[in-house]
Amino acid sequence: MLGSWHYPVIPRMNRFARILPLAIAGVCAIATAPACAQVTAPAVVDLLAVVRLARDSSPRLAIERQAVAGAEANRVTAGAYPNPTLSYGRFRPRSGPSTLFEGSRQEQATLELPLLIAGQRSARVEKAERDIDAARARVASGASSLAAEAGAAFVALLAAQEKSALLGAANEELARLRHIVAGREASGMASRYDVTRLDVELGGFRARLDESKSDISDRAGNLAALLGLPNWRPSAAGSLNPMALNSDALARARERAASSPASIAAILEETAAQSGVEVARRERWPVPSVSAGRAWTSDPFGSANFLGLSVEIPILDTRRGQLAKAESDAVAATLRRELTQAEVAANLGRLAGVIISREAALQQFEREAAAKLPLLKQMAEDAYRLGRGTILDLLDATRSRNELRQTRIDLAAALLEAQIRFLALSGELEKSLGLAAPEKQ
Repeated sequence: MLGSWHYPVIPRMNRFARILPLAIAGVCAIATAPACAQVTAPAVVDLLAVVRLARDSSPRLAIERQAVAGAEANRVTAGAYPNPTLSYGRFRPRSGPSTLFEGSRQEQATLELPLLIAGQRSARVEKAERDIDAARARVASGASSLAAEAGAAFVALLAAQEKSALLGAANEELARLRHIVAGREASGMASRYDVTRLDVELGGFRARLDESKSDISDRAGNLAALLGLPNWRPSAAGSLNPMALNSDALARARERAASSPASIAAILEETAAQSGVEVARRERWPVPSVSAGRAWTSDPFGSANFLGLSVEIPILDTRRGQLAKAESDAVAATLRRELTQAEVAANLGRLAGVIISREAALQQFEREAAAKLPLLKQMAEDAYRLGRGTILDLLDATRSRNELRQTRIDLAAALLEAQIRFLALSGELEKSLGLAAPEKQ
């Protein structure tokens, strides 16, 4: 008897024991799916890769794209027709003589259907479609702004890397000079002061090299935070070479304000707000409802059909407030569009002037200073070897070369950043980098 009781229980427990781990694993897999779906960014990126990550993989833009999904959902709601209303009721005599009907009870059913005869549905659909266009334009404008910020952060990281490499080369140069000075000291042609002075200078350059490495880490973390990619410390690839911009485009910078992504978004938002005025105007019309029904009695049986029309009488509430609110929103959208276009035109003109002046400064630096650095180095070392210069003169020439090279990095980085911001604001950054246009949301 014990076996007969336990025999059917053991297989059920075994099946439950086999299924439970699988169910737990499935639940855990579902719970951890978002974490596994994180973007895997490359360890080394160039400007093109940074702009692509900003456009396609940034959580910031993913949030803004949800506004497009919400606008599309509103389009579905706006295109729906009002639902009919079905009502049913029953009457039973309670007390007293029958005055309303003869019979034990009366039942009735009514179907009511609202009629949007004033064009409310078409106005709502138009407004919803304009909202979709405006939401997509806001995503494009946000992508342009994010690309500009990400590009500027990339340039800052690249400049920090080049400065660190420059300091590393300067440390090697000082180590080579120390070897030369130590050899001259051993032969009696230099003093201990020269060697000590070089050791102090070398220690200062090594401290600056360590500081430059921490600056690289900070710039890399800033770029990762801007793109919303945790646990990512990228390295920048490429060089600080200025981009080729059409001089005619710089001269006509203010004229390109209307084609800027920010201006297009403001224009479409204004159009959507104006559509809202039409919706509010049509919503002021009352919506009539057609009713059809049937009533019947029992014991004895009798029936009657019903057809009616009901409509709201707009006496107490004419919905003027909704129309005034929509008109106010439309005026505000127009003012925002005018302000946005003015700001874009001013910023494009400002950036064009900055680019022209920085290009001239960089060209002048290359012509008057950078080209003479190798000669300065050779002359300083020859003068020290021949005894015509002191160790201070040699160190001063080394520091001057390092500072001038850092100045060249700063000039090139500032010019490249201004070019990136100009192209992003005008909506041509992706085109200039050869990046394909994104698919329409």
